[in-house]
Amino acid sequence: MEYSISISEILVAVLVIISSGLGFIIKEQKEKLKSIESQLSERKYKLYHGVYSLFFDIIKSEKGIKNQSIKVIGTKIIDIKKDLLIYAPDLIVKKFIEWNRFISNNEGDMRHAKLFLELYILIRKDMGHPKTLINESDILKLIMTADTEVDQMKQLIDL
Repeated sequence: MEYSISISEILVAVLVIISSGLGFIIKEQKEKLKSIESQLSERKYKLYHGVYSLFFDIIKSEKGIKNQSIKVIGTKIIDIKKDLLIYAPDLIVKKFIEWNRFISNNEGDMRHAKLFLELYILIRKDMGHPKTLINESDILKLIMTADTEVDQMKQLIDL
């Protein structure tokens, strides 16, 4: 028995090995990218939860339900700013800056809530609801307990 191996057979074998190796590398890169996206999404969720909690804390504080000092809320804002710069897209960072500048320059003016509600909508869009139909009024209805409170808040923030 005599076997002869041609160059074409060797080339086919080499190409099969190379294509298998490249397929494996591509699969590993896709899995790594998916893992990074998952970690980013998880961190964004925690960040956005902090942003939402901040507004609810402010509302509770104004209603007298929860007595938090300005220092505690200020510390939360600083922590949120740090993470916003790392994880959030530009639109959300810019809206947060706009809200923060407004509360810094207009202390006690409830119109800051309108900016925060707009921020909520942007966060919903970033977290996987790009075609959300939820608007600022809907969020107020979710936060406030009675229709009279919703109407009063709408008047205060010019919504």
